[in-house]
Parts: sequence; structure tokens; C-alpha cells
Amino acid sequence: MPLPDDGVDPVRLTGPALSKPVVSAVQGICFTIGIELMLATDVRIAAEDARFEQLEVRRGIYAVCGATIRWPREVGWGNAMRYLLTGDALDACEALRLGLVQEVVPVGEQLARAQEMANRIASRAPLAVRATLRSCRLAAERGQEAAVARLMPDLAPLIETEDVKEGFASYLERREARFTGR
Repeated sequence: MPLPDDGVDPVRLTGPALSKPVVSAVQGICFTIGIELMLATDVRIAAEDARFEQLEVRRGIYAVCGATIRWPREVGWGNAMRYLLTGDALDACEALRLGLVQEVVPVGEQLARAQEMANRIASRAPLAVRATLRSCRLAAERGQEAAVARLMPDLAPLIETEDVKEGFASYLERREARFTGR
């Protein structure tokens, strides 16, 4: 199904890359497309009761919304194949151990923790956050050489920003930085 002109592909397989990080929160059962939506985010928080199953192979199909691309990248080839090829379930603790999620919190606290993480990211220098996200995505999608080629060219314009000056001033003055995105 085509996206509207101003739409964003929720599984991030097509269209422009998002310029801001996305933090997700998961509770309870997270199957198939739920996992693929979660894998399309940058930081993932799970409640202790979260259960994950990429069960397409148990139904005669395979995951086509990014799981076959992102599982191996996120958890390593063998770990990904263990779950993609069997459709077996894993709990939140195993998801954390593998790196499928970054934190596990008590049930009911996952959304607040995800919002806290998003606010923490938002308090950082926005231009630097975007550049970091862009560099990481470039490395993941096009490889190390492509990302290395962009490191210094993408850093050069940041050096001249007010945010860099504020970052260094806040360090020297031992205070929290107040970034403006300029």
C-alpha cells in the first residue's frame, strides 16, 4: 500500500530517513509486525511481561517488513536465525540479553521510561543527535567505508555552531548545557 506524499513508512523500509530518533515501549505480547515496528525504532524499552515471537515461518511465510534485515544486525546472525527460522518465543530477559531491547522495566513503567529516555535524548544538542543518527544509519545500511567518508565532512559544519560553543562552555562552567539547535 503506497504511503501518502507526506507519510512516513512505519517500518522504515522506504521513503526518507527520519531525522530524529524514535524510542519505543513494549508490553505484553509482541508478535510479527509488532517486532518489525519495534526494530524500526532506535531505542527499545520492554516491560518485564513482554513476549516476542517472529512466527511467520510457522504460517508458511516469512517476515517482510524489516525483520530479516534488522534482527541479524541487532542480535547477530546466529541469534537472529535461532528465532527467525523457528518462530520460537523469547521473553523480555532474553530479548535484553540479545540486544533486541535496551532495557527491561516493571510492567506499567515502560512508557514512562521510554518518555524519560526520549526527553534525555531531546535535551542533547539536536544537530549532534541528528548527525550521530545519520552516521550510524549510514554505517548500518551502506557499510563502514561510506560512514567513514562522511565523518569529517559532516563534523565540519557542526564545529561552527552555537551548540558546540555552549557544549564547551557548559563543560568548563560545570553546568548542564542549554542547546538551541543552532
